[in-house]
Amino acid sequence: MEKLNAILVTGAAGFIGSNLVKRLVADGRQVCVLVKPSTNLARIQELLPKITCCRADLLDFDGLKRELEEIRPQGVFHLAASNIQSGVTAEDSEVAETNILGTRNLLQALGGINYDFFINLGSFLEYGPKSGPIKESELCAPPELYSITKLAATLYGQAVARRDNKPIITFRLFTPYGPAVQPGRLIYEVITRALRNEEISLTQPKVARDFIFVEDLIELLLEAKDKAKNYQGEIFNAGSGQAITLESVVNEVLKITGSKSRINWGAFKSVAYDNEFWQADLSKTCANFAWRPTHTLSSGLIETIDWFKKFAK
Repeated sequence: MEKLNAILVTGAAGFIGSNLVKRLVADGRQVCVLVKPSTNLARIQELLPKITCCRADLLDFDGLKRELEEIRPQGVFHLAASNIQSGVTAEDSEVAETNILGTRNLLQALGGINYDFFINLGSFLEYGPKSGPIKESELCAPPELYSITKLAATLYGQAVARRDNKPIITFRLFTPYGPAVQPGRLIYEVITRALRNEEISLTQPKVARDFIFVEDLIELLLEAKDKAKNYQGEIFNAGSGQAITLESVVNEVLKITGSKSRINWGAFKSVAYDNEFWQADLSKTCANFAWRPTHTLSSGLIETIDWFKKFAK
């Protein structure tokens, strides 16, 4: 496949990345995925004949620069990150290197390329605990390493955008779910256990999250790529704009699956730095994009559960 003018996706083998690559291929776009040599490509295995796969490490600047000078991507979706799973992160050094140095290397390696967009995926955790819907203008006070590194990556991208006149924007993602969601995520654990009628152990029923269905997120990212030059250095929230309790999520999953799972509330404590209420204020996002989330919790869960019934082992 001709690499020139391809859309580059980092983190392409992950939950969001694999859904994005699938959509880009369906839209007839040339796609190049940048993955580490050790990455498991199971989520995008069926797409490999239709895309270009570049094995490179974001921490290897020289190797990365060589690849990017050959690819010369039209634009970049930067989704690669060292993430939190069930409140647990990787080693501190890995989190810091991947999220900060990896982002720095990628932007520096792209420095001589005239790309049309660079969409960076940030995290709602950059804000730190707040009370009520969160606006992008809120003072950020990240309480632990993961959120600190994500904020650092966001601010670095913003600085490069303004210094070098680059079309870099960041979306602070709230709680995504949908087909191919990874183990360790709340939705994965609730659905897989419900389908097996196993006990579901959770924190507290009134803890609320802003859940966004992955297809809605992708629609937003795709619109953003066409408008990135208008919003250089800007930060936008990506959520549903609704706070939904864990109790509501679990009840909906049990209703859809007909599961007889017992719910063990209070089985473990919330992570110390977490918040009981997270909700995105979408005013800025909706003012600048035609996009609106279209999936309700119920419709999104139905699609996700159907996927698990068909594909999950």
